[in-house]
Amino acid sequence: MERLFMMIFFFTMFLIGTNTFIISPLLPTLRELYHVPTNQAAWLIGTYALGFALTALVAGPLSDNRNRKHVMAVGMLGFALSTLACAFAPSFTAMLFFRFLAGICSAFIGPQVWAAIPVLFPPARIGKAMGIVMAGLSVSQVIGVPIGSFLSAYHWSFPFLAVGIASLGAFVLIIRKLPDLLPPTSIAGHGTNNARVDIFARYKDLLRLPQASRSFIGYFVLMTGVYAVFSFYGVWLSDQYQQSVTEIGLITLVIGLGNTVGSLLSGWLLERWKRNTILTVGFLGSALLYLVLPYIPGVGFLQVVLFFMYCFGGVLVPVLMGFLQSLSDTSRGTISSLANACMYIGTFIASSFAGNLYSVFGFAGVSTFASFTFLIAYFLFVLRTGKLNVTAQA
Repeated sequence: MERLFMMIFFFTMFLIGTNTFIISPLLPTLRELYHVPTNQAAWLIGTYALGFALTALVAGPLSDNRNRKHVMAVGMLGFALSTLACAFAPSFTAMLFFRFLAGICSAFIGPQVWAAIPVLFPPARIGKAMGIVMAGLSVSQVIGVPIGSFLSAYHWSFPFLAVGIASLGAFVLIIRKLPDLLPPTSIAGHGTNNARVDIFARYKDLLRLPQASRSFIGYFVLMTGVYAVFSFYGVWLSDQYQQSVTEIGLITLVIGLGNTVGSLLSGWLLERWKRNTILTVGFLGSALLYLVLPYIPGVGFLQVVLFFMYCFGGVLVPVLMGFLQSLSDTSRGTISSLANACMYIGTFIASSFAGNLYSVFGFAGVSTFASFTFLIAYFLFVLRTGKLNVTAQA
């Protein structure tokens, strides 16, 4: 059954990731279809992320005293229907609305996936499960854009139809194959039907736990650095290496492949190395690669460096998510939501702050900033947290 659960979670995260990236190749077509300028059409990308970000902080606490299977199923059904609705959107406003709804629904799905893994898998295999599920997001980065381009060649609505129909399939799998995922208080027989969810109290209690505040700050700092580089690497490739849009897309596939390999390796590494050791190698190795990135002499060698950079990142994120989930067994949805919020807030800050760095110092300023964030994360997660020095079996 564990393999089936991993398949369902992998498929679920793949669909969420694909829905994020699939809109990119459609922008020129949708711009003409809805008669809007390019900068306005770009809101179709940001609206999905905005819906996710605004909902993420609320979705986790609301789900922590409910059957996670039901929350996940309702979220997936809403995700499927809102994505299908995009294929029939009669106006640009309607399309924005449906994309926003899809982002809201996805915010209720992701936290349940991460919170369910420690419940459905034994401690020795949690790290491996986290890595495989994270690979679902990585794989969506590798093939999301090509899928969208291929399907949109037939009709602009086909990508939305494909993701929507596949999401209905995921909804059926969740309903029929996943067991009930009840909160601990319900399992103990106390019940939760009349429980009042105090969202702010949940976050307050979570952040009071040992290591919690420091760990989430570290995760936020790390994501800010990662997305500072990711936001501007395309512009840099065009400016420094004269890469076309198609060539940048191929390099993006290399990045996604590295991320996928790292995600799959994370569980294997956790079975053999101490978590402290993995984080030390990942943080310091990434800091070095980000620092030298602007000075790579050729595109071929550059792709090798990018592959290993994002391979390190693919290892780090599941390991960090597994540690964050271990902070509390009663607030795992809250933990996932806060981690997602840290990522999206970090992305927002990175896109604006790194833009100023790029205009003043070039890409070297952006990559140096990212390298510095990895060192800060290393300090917060490793140097000041001795309890991380445990194996996955501990």
